[in-house]
Amino acid sequence: MELEEVESQIKDLEQKKSGLIEEIKKNYGRIRYKKYEEKALDPFLKETEGVMIGPVRKRLRQLEFRISTQALTPQMERQMIKDVKKVEEELKGMRQIERARRKKKLVQQDIIDAENRIKEIEEDLKKIRETLKDLYGRARTLKNSSKQGVTFGEKHDNLVSLGDIVIIEEEEKKK
Repeated sequence: MELEEVESQIKDLEQKKSGLIEEIKKNYGRIRYKKYEEKALDPFLKETEGVMIGPVRKRLRQLEFRISTQALTPQMERQMIKDVKKVEEELKGMRQIERARRKKKLVQQDIIDAENRIKEIEEDLKKIRETLKDLYGRARTLKNSSKQGVTFGEKHDNLVSLGDIVIIEEEEKKK
């Protein structure tokens, strides 16, 4: 492998490494933002901790079911419709609580996803750094050897190795 190839590999890996580092920074910013968002939701959720939405929904379904399946007098049906409207109004007020609870779950999941992505990127960075360390060592060796006139892997045609000299001398002695 020549010095130019090693340097181009180093350049590519450095670019990839800087891209991954930028992605980590973005994920840390995202985590920070999501944690602020979570803190903003906490007071409202603590205030509404005891509010149970499930029983209200169940009561609404029961009323609607009774209206649609039972034979009622017009007066009883009107009263049940009024009850349904009251329960619907009560449920309408609870929708904000429900949205806040759902949003908190989504925010927590986003934080977990960002943290997992950071772990994946750090593993990739570790591999890239190990490869870069090897490539920097190889580049340093190639630079030093070129300064001293040593080449690796190939020999030039105008140079003769010691083994070739021994063979040439033995052939001359036989003649």
